[in-house]
Amino acid sequence: MPRTRLTTLVLGASGFIGSAVARQLASSDHNRAIGFVRSNPANGGIDGVRYVVGDASDLSTLYRAMSDVDTVICCVSYVGDDGQRCTEVNDRGIRNVASVASDIGVDRLIHVSTASVYGTGPFRDLPVDGAPLKPHSLASCSRVAGERHIRGAGGLVIRPHLVYGPGDRWFMPGLTSIVGKLGALIDEGSALLSTIHVDRLAYEIVALAQTPEVASPGTVMHLNEPEPTSVHDLLTREHRQTGWPVPGRSLDRSTAVARAQQLGISRRHIDMISLDHWFRNDRGVH
Repeated sequence: MPRTRLTTLVLGASGFIGSAVARQLASSDHNRAIGFVRSNPANGGIDGVRYVVGDASDLSTLYRAMSDVDTVICCVSYVGDDGQRCTEVNDRGIRNVASVASDIGVDRLIHVSTASVYGTGPFRDLPVDGAPLKPHSLASCSRVAGERHIRGAGGLVIRPHLVYGPGDRWFMPGLTSIVGKLGALIDEGSALLSTIHVDRLAYEIVALAQTPEVASPGTVMHLNEPEPTSVHDLLTREHRQTGWPVPGRSLDRSTAVARAQQLGISRRHIDMISLDHWFRNDRGVH
């Protein structure tokens, strides 16, 4: 049974996943929620969340934020192509988080990473650590380093794959952009991808925070929906929700790779939407 009125700190509480986690915590009678942000939310933030301004690069603000909390949920990440920022945020910043959490002795440390640390695939029903970590992007390489810091401090690492829902600026916008530039699906959109709605991901993370005995220190878990979804079905859902026009033609993968090169679309992005990337789930997400 969860303890009464746990105090939980969410690092990166203004981000896509972090804000969903903060909302979930604020809706629970068992939690006091503190949001760690780089600047106060312009709209006042989420009701029930107390905000603390700071930066993961600043040890003093981390110490102040983590003092007198039971659980730390780290949703801090940088996913762009700036190598220096990748190192500063995903490696050194997470190292600071792990160091302070270990020094203070918080009861539970959870870090949201990504299944992209495995590389480009294909992957089918891949268990945790069922393949070597072969990150291809600067961001993913630095997130591998961040995972090591968290695991070394006895924290739990969560690896979702593709997260969608309100506030998504990367997955579905990226998918529709690539397919739109190609003007076609690849192999009828048959590639299978592990995905999870951001609110479902937040629910599962908070459940893990409230029941720490479910995972041993230094554990890694996959969190996705139980079954993968085809690219075709993802785009069909997008069409129903937004009217985005699904292309009526399809290219085979080899033709799509050649076409993408002409259009300046990276091979990595083509691989991500034309090869299976699905991962064995470690929770009963439904």
